[in-house]
Amino acid sequence: MGKDKKNKFKTPEGYFDNFHDRLMDRIQQEDSQAENSIIPKSDGFAVPETYFEDFTPKVMAQLEPKEVKVVQLKSYKKIYYSIAGVAAVFLLFFGLNGKNTDTVTFDDLANSELEAYFDTTDFNLSSYEIAEVVSLEQIELSDILDQHLGEEQILEYLDENVEDIEDLNLDYNNYD
Repeated sequence: MGKDKKNKFKTPEGYFDNFHDRLMDRIQQEDSQAENSIIPKSDGFAVPETYFEDFTPKVMAQLEPKEVKVVQLKSYKKIYYSIAGVAAVFLLFFGLNGKNTDTVTFDDLANSELEAYFDTTDFNLSSYEIAEVVSLEQIELSDILDQHLGEEQILEYLDENVEDIEDLNLDYNNYD
């Protein structure tokens, strides 16, 4: 396999240059020499004598429309319309019965929803602006704090953070 094999079939130089001329000369020689030559006298391509006279009627006969059996496909429009009608009935039935006449009021909202709203919404209000809107008479200490403070917790806080109780300067008469 490693050897370069030369092509053993070679044609002489210029063989195909004058091939046609040599072939035609040979054909003429055989025609003049014998009637039983190998090369045929005609090329074999011939048109029958009445071919073109019968051609047009044959073509026209093939172009004439033939009756073809028509098979109609099953129409699914009726099925689609019936499904759409059933769906519309269901929507009307559940739509009319599903309406709730109760209106949502502020009291119906959960505290967690309100807290989440205020936590996520930025109002850009300062503490002074909020204090102007909210009156202190309506606010209780339990509204501000998450835990309820008992008396014990308040007293513990005062014991730890206030050295002298008089520093508080409480005037109980003003709060009554």
